[in-house]
Amino acid sequence: MKKQKRWIVIPVTTAVVLALAGCGGQDNNASQASNISTSAAGGQTQSGSGGADFSNGTEGSGSAAGTDDHSSNSSGDTGTSAGETTNSGSESSLGTQGQSSTNEVVQEVRSQLKLKHAVLPTSFPLEKGKHLAAAIPSNTADAFKVNFYSVDQSVPVNDASLTATNSKAPSMLASFEVKSDKDPDSKGIFPDTDLSNIPEDMSVDLGHGIKGMAEGAAGSQYLTWKEGRWTLQIRSVSEDKMNNPGIAKKMVEYLESHTLPAPKDKGFVNVEYPSGGKTVNVTISWQEGNQIHQLQTDQVPNEALGMVVSVK
Repeated sequence: MKKQKRWIVIPVTTAVVLALAGCGGQDNNASQASNISTSAAGGQTQSGSGGADFSNGTEGSGSAAGTDDHSSNSSGDTGTSAGETTNSGSESSLGTQGQSSTNEVVQEVRSQLKLKHAVLPTSFPLEKGKHLAAAIPSNTADAFKVNFYSVDQSVPVNDASLTATNSKAPSMLASFEVKSDKDPDSKGIFPDTDLSNIPEDMSVDLGHGIKGMAEGAAGSQYLTWKEGRWTLQIRSVSEDKMNNPGIAKKMVEYLESHTLPAPKDKGFVNVEYPSGGKTVNVTISWQEGNQIHQLQTDQVPNEALGMVVSVK
């Protein structure tokens, strides 16, 4: 005798729930973070700051009048590059007195700023399990400064632990400030660089029709180029023999698909490697109207650019 087949009817709503259970998506912050760890040369990850090697990172699309940073440094011709960290840890749940996500930390900072319509970075290179924290050392109606930190446990904005002077002080990711262009400290931020007629022996092909100018002075080697209204410069110590052109080429490549804020007048990306090339200091500045925006960090250049790309 043949066994009779039995059919089980699953309600449509139940079927939809089951289907969705296996395809969870990422939110905007998580997808931005994953971009930080995706290198055009291969997605590697790097924790910590500085380093002679760095690769691609961050959010945004299109290069337009802005500029993005695809910087990958290598201290020789081997082309090795250590990628950049993601901010996957930023979405971990925080404590009851803290914020539950990077977005909430940013929103809390924004709510405390006295400057109207203030913009801030919205994505940060946090290691897995780390949380974003912030302190506001200066806050007026026309200027502010915010320091962002990577912490193990969530803490409220301006928590005393963030400015502790002992060895337990957290690691600072970056500082971001907005100030008036009339501020005395604003002088000299934007170098006046003429790259309209680069001597042939100083010209470096960086790809995508962009030429850089390589020069040496006082024991340092510089590589400078322009993209839109942005001037970008890499400086390293001559005796370290760092591959400045290699770094610049990866930055240029990255900028083909990522965009820094379009400055009204000018912007400057300054990447400096101290002696030894094991650490890096990145300062990214741009002017909008009568305001100067500036991010400073010792994170690898692509992470620095990633934070600026996310400014809104």
